[in-house]
Amino acid sequence: MASYKTVFFFNSLTLVLVALVTGCLSLFGSSVKGLFLPPCSTTYPGAGFFFLAFQMLFYLSVILCAFTFGLLRILQPNRPENRFILYSALFTGCFLFNEVFRTHVHLGRAGFPKATIVIFYAVLAVAYGLAFRRQIKFTPYPLLLSGVGLLFVAFFAEALPLKNEIVSSLLEGIPKLLSGVNIALYFWFLCLGLIVRALNYSKYNKTISL
Repeated sequence: MASYKTVFFFNSLTLVLVALVTGCLSLFGSSVKGLFLPPCSTTYPGAGFFFLAFQMLFYLSVILCAFTFGLLRILQPNRPENRFILYSALFTGCFLFNEVFRTHVHLGRAGFPKATIVIFYAVLAVAYGLAFRRQIKFTPYPLLLSGVGLLFVAFFAEALPLKNEIVSSLLEGIPKLLSGVNIALYFWFLCLGLIVRALNYSKYNKTISL
């Protein structure tokens, strides 16, 4: 089960890190906006740091789910949890693919409105939630909801017509980074719980067979 002290600690640590880095950049006259830009769009060393951190958090989520699925197939084959964790890996992997290859940017340049792209991801998230609502109910789902919610806050913050680039960048970048933290923590607690349960189940079956 999730430790909300751990959740609070990592969320607070993220905010402190953002405050320290942005403060240091301001002292040296560098653009805070660059911290949340893709590396290909950056103009100074260290820029794109939080963008890459966000991607790394999603890499961690995908790796956790993929590893757990492989282990569960060995320990407890043909269980409903296996399918849940497999589709969790695919769900997070789909979003990671978009972030790495910037497909939403290319689609926007091709004439697809951003609202259409956001709606597509919203439908995908709702479909995932409905398909696995029974399994999700027994997980620390408030973490997942907060992560997805913060992600959509970041999407809509980007569309706000703000003239101040620093405020605009922080309003988009901070919720996005925190969403990555909370989603990674959700899958960490979820995968850890499933692995411990599977090991206990396997040990129990061995004891019964003896």
